[in-house]
Amino acid sequence: MTNTAVTAVADRYRQPMTLGNAVLDIHPIAMVAGITALIVVGLASAGWIVPLAVSVLFVGIAYLAGRGPSYLVTILKLWIAVGLILFALRALLVKGETVLVPLGPIAITREGIENGLRFTTAVMVICGGVTLFFAIVSMRRLMLALERIGVSPRVSYVILASFQAITDLGATARVVLDAQKARGIEAEGNVFVRAHAFFPVLAPVFLTAMTATEERAIALDARAFNNPGRHTSLLNLKPFTAVDTVLVVLSLVVAAAAVTGGILGWF
Repeated sequence: MTNTAVTAVADRYRQPMTLGNAVLDIHPIAMVAGITALIVVGLASAGWIVPLAVSVLFVGIAYLAGRGPSYLVTILKLWIAVGLILFALRALLVKGETVLVPLGPIAITREGIENGLRFTTAVMVICGGVTLFFAIVSMRRLMLALERIGVSPRVSYVILASFQAITDLGATARVVLDAQKARGIEAEGNVFVRAHAFFPVLAPVFLTAMTATEERAIALDARAFNNPGRHTSLLNLKPFTAVDTVLVVLSLVVAAAAVTGGILGWF
C-alpha cells in the first residue's frame, strides 16, 4: 500500500462518522433527550389522544430516519400482542357506572374503556419510544458518546456487551435450531412442538456464550482495555453541534412544560 493510500485511509478514520441521514446523524445524547421528552409528553396527558398522537409521531420519525417499514412492523406487533391484551383486561376489570355490555359477573363499561385506552396508549408510547431509540441509534455510538462525557469505559462496555449478548444468544439459538432441522428433528408446528425442540437448544447456546465471554476477555486484555490511560476508538463521533444543543434544550423545555401541564390539568 502506497503512502498516499495509507494517508487516505487515515484521513477517512479521522473524519466524524456520518450515516448519510439527518435524523440518524443526530448526536446520541440529543436523541435520548428528544425521545424521552416525547415519552414524557405522552405520559403527562390525562387522556389517550396525546399519547396516541406521540405514537404516530414516532412512526413518522422512523420513516424520516429510513427505518420506517421495519419499525412499523415491530410496533404493530407490539400493539397486537400487548396493546390489545392490556386494553381488553382494563376494559373488563375496571368497574364503572355506565354499563355498555353486561357479561355476567363482569361488564364492559364506558369508564373501563376510557381507562383501558388511557392505560394502553401510555404503555405503548413507552414501548414505541424505546423501540424507536434502538431502531435509529447504534449502541456503539451511544456508548462512545457516554465515554466522551466522562462515563467509565468499563461501564459503557458492560452495557454494550449486555445488549450484544442478547443478539448473540438469539443468533446462536437460530443456528442450533437450523442444525436440528437439517438432522430431521421436528422444530416447527404448534407451541408444544416448538417448546420440545427449543429446550434442548439451551445447553449448547449457553455453552457457546460462555466460550465467547472467555474469548472476549482475552481480546480485551490484548487491546490493553484495563490501561488507565485514555482509550482510543476507530470511530470518531461527531461533536455536539448547534442543532444538537437546541434539541436538548428544547426537549428539556417541552418535558418540563408537559409535566407542569399534566399537574395543572391543561391537557
